[in-house]
Amino acid sequence: MLQKTNPKTTIAERRMDLRYPDLGAACADIIRLREGGYELVGTWSLAQILDHLNMSMQMTIDGAEFTFPALLRPVMKLMFMPTMRKGKPSKLRGKAPKQLQPAFDLDEDACANRFYALAETLMDPSTPFVTHYPMLGRLNREQWLLMQQWHAAHHLSFVVPHA
Repeated sequence: MLQKTNPKTTIAERRMDLRYPDLGAACADIIRLREGGYELVGTWSLAQILDHLNMSMQMTIDGAEFTFPALLRPVMKLMFMPTMRKGKPSKLRGKAPKQLQPAFDLDEDACANRFYALAETLMDPSTPFVTHYPMLGRLNREQWLLMQQWHAAHHLSFVVPHA
């Protein structure tokens, strides 16, 4: 969902303030982007963005085979949780861990369909979540969902709909 902004700002600038109230809104945005066309302002294709997000969402259910150092996780949580709660974009830029790097040759339809299915699974209150995220440590259900919504908005902000 786009926030109210100055009408003189560009669509690309407004996408940087992208927020989703839930993963269903992210799904609806992806559908609109795919139907209406888009331009990329980042280095990954839409399929790569979705593949990365899919791996992250799958970690919510299955956990991860990697973790950040124990002393770093509480610091990262203190830094990122307020930003995520406010729905603000992160000013930090970095490379995704190699375990979450997307493949190069991906089918956009397959990646989008997997995103929709994973989003539906995560929004189902009966889906059990793991207790730890590699970068932030222990998360409850609300924090997991907040993190996934924020993460989706962050990456999908680089996909700008045609005017």
